[in-house]
Amino acid sequence: MSEKKKDVVRFEDQLAQLESIVARLEDESVGLEEALGLFENGMDLAKKCRERLEEVETRVSQLLEGDEPESVSGSEDEDAE
Repeated sequence: MSEKKKDVVRFEDQLAQLESIVARLEDESVGLEEALGLFENGMDLAKKCRERLEEVETRVSQLLEGDEPESVSGSEDEDAE
């Protein structure tokens, strides 16, 4: 289980990393090669953040529509009925 936790990076942590990259890119002393590397990392992080936000949006939509995904529905809901 600890392996799973290591693989999962919090959205907020990724967003903070992205903000840090943007700040570094705004620094005029950053060289071209470093800027390119930072830009590539930033694009990768932005993609991951966007994907996570889309997952959350889908989940919220499902909850609002009353269509809970299988991973959430469980015996607790069945007991209540």
